[in-house]
Formats: sequence, C-alpha cells, structure tokens
Amino acid sequence: MSAEAGVCRVLAEVEGEGPLAFAARVEDFSATAFPRGMQVNVALVACNQRADETAEAARRAMAECLLARLAPTGSLSFTACHDATDRFRRRLFDLVADLAKAAAAEGRIRAIFGEDARRASGPVTSAGVTLVDGSVPRVA
Repeated sequence: MSAEAGVCRVLAEVEGEGPLAFAARVEDFSATAFPRGMQVNVALVACNQRADETAEAARRAMAECLLARLAPTGSLSFTACHDATDRFRRRLFDLVADLAKAAAAEGRIRAIFGEDARRASGPVTSAGVTLVDGSVPRVA
C-alpha cells in the first residue's frame, strides 16, 4: 500500500495465521497506518491460487477495506503467478468485476498474472535474497 507523501506499507500473512485473520489484521492496520484523510494511491494484493470460499472472503474483505481508503485516482491490483489455473483466474476476475461495480471503480481495480505483474509492481526487490534455514516464503 502506498499513500500520499510516499508512505508505503507492506503486510504479509504469517505462517499459521489463516486468510480471514490476515484480512482482519490488514483492516486494523490500514485504519491505523492510513487514518481518515490520508488516501491510498496504490494497493497491491499478491494472491496464492486458493480459490475456496475462505480465501475469496478474505480477499474481498481486504479489498473492501482498501477501497474505502483509496484515493479517487488510486488503484487496487490483485496479482498472481503466470501459471494460475483457469478456475482461479475466473474466480479472481469475477471478484474484480464485483468490486469494481459495487465501488463504482471500474478501471481502477484489476487482476494481473505473471509477466504483467512484474511490470505493474515496479522493481524486483527480492532478487538475490537468501532464505534463512527453516524459513518459508509466503504469499497472501
């Protein structure tokens, strides 16, 4: 999430947290980090390929929370890997369409897969990172 004056925040789901608990933490954090009056310019939600009801409910809750703080010209993007399944892609595109319609934000909410995600999200920041033994890389 990035906001006015260059404020940028990154949140990651911690191991064992679960999608709904993570969504609740995102909502609590965004209310504190981006108080009323400070608008979010760019919000990016990196997605794994879970397409079950719990994961979808969590994505919707995070999106609704972020949309409430989105600047009039701000954008919300969901990203996933290029090899996402057709089922997952359809479900994510359906979520994007529902959110855009409900928030009157057509064109400001999108889903990006693979190579498009790399171009849209800016410079790669994890290149060359060495994982600590026993650590697990995670995507929300």
